[in-house]
Amino acid sequence: MNFFWVLLDLIFLASAGFTVYRQSKITFHARYNYFALGYGVIFGFMLVMYAIPGFTYMVMVALFILLNVMSGVGGLAEDRVITNGIFYGVTVRYTDLAAVTLTSRPMPGEKHFTIAIFTLKRNGRNIRLNFSQSLETLVEDLRKNLPSEVALVVR
Repeated sequence: MNFFWVLLDLIFLASAGFTVYRQSKITFHARYNYFALGYGVIFGFMLVMYAIPGFTYMVMVALFILLNVMSGVGGLAEDRVITNGIFYGVTVRYTDLAAVTLTSRPMPGEKHFTIAIFTLKRNGRNIRLNFSQSLETLVEDLRKNLPSEVALVVR
């Protein structure tokens, strides 16, 4: 059983390293997804409540909580979209997108709130990221990085 926990620790550690590497490439950060942190706390609490004694299990719980905290970060990199989430794909290349829809919502004061919906070619799945940058800034960056066959819709 100890081998299982060590293997799980190594998988979680590799996943954390990959996530840190991908998140370091983000040029436009999306707003933090607090939902990921919420279910991470719930699952982490359950893991702690029914703890199995041993160092490898404690490392696994700590890495699991770390991955959940890190999974709320997303944004745009030069060649791909870094999505929020731990249980599904974290990166999507711009060439795998069918369309990008940007919607700006008015906010009080000088604040910006832009919703970006990225539609995948393969299965039509939509990925939503919320940004604090202005619509114009996102359009400028996306036009620079998106391939010409990807539709950019501004609403």
